[in-house]
Amino acid sequence: MNTVTVIASPRHDGNCKKIVDKITEGIIENGGRNQIYFMDELNIKHCIACKKCKDLEHPTKCIIDDDFRMIMDKVKSGCALIFAAPNYFGEINSLGHLFMERFYSMTKTTPNRLDGTGKAVIIHTYGARQGYYDEYINKRARLFESIGLNVVAVLGVGENLPLKGDSDEILRKAKDIGLNL
Repeated sequence: MNTVTVIASPRHDGNCKKIVDKITEGIIENGGRNQIYFMDELNIKHCIACKKCKDLEHPTKCIIDDDFRMIMDKVKSGCALIFAAPNYFGEINSLGHLFMERFYSMTKTTPNRLDGTGKAVIIHTYGARQGYYDEYINKRARLFESIGLNVVAVLGVGENLPLKGDSDEILRKAKDIGLNL
């Protein structure tokens, strides 16, 4: 399976990237590839609430022609989506929120919704004890389902792992996710 990954962490060597690297190992072992993008290097603008995406008489993709459309075109053409973001102060960070905000143009009230066959993997990292933000993370994962993706794995990683070191089980899970995409 070919995948496209969006990492919303500005730390290019942080927890999100370490987990994505392990998933990528599994993808490659399974004959696929993974194209990784960092949000802070992409040209993705905020939703301008023009509602052109909601016009059922004249359907159109989001009128903002930026890297969000490029990534979602890859997902629409058959690539799985991996989305990794850190949690700051109990919420997804601003870069992750910016990406997900653009889902507004792809909900079931638009003609742009995906067909439900695409796969998504959601990763959230945080410093609190493991499991602390599970309810929040699962709620955010449902946003990916609202645009027509099948969320096949949600990985919430607390306690600042794997950078802290003691993370063999998490990295094993991550590789398994990649092998099973």
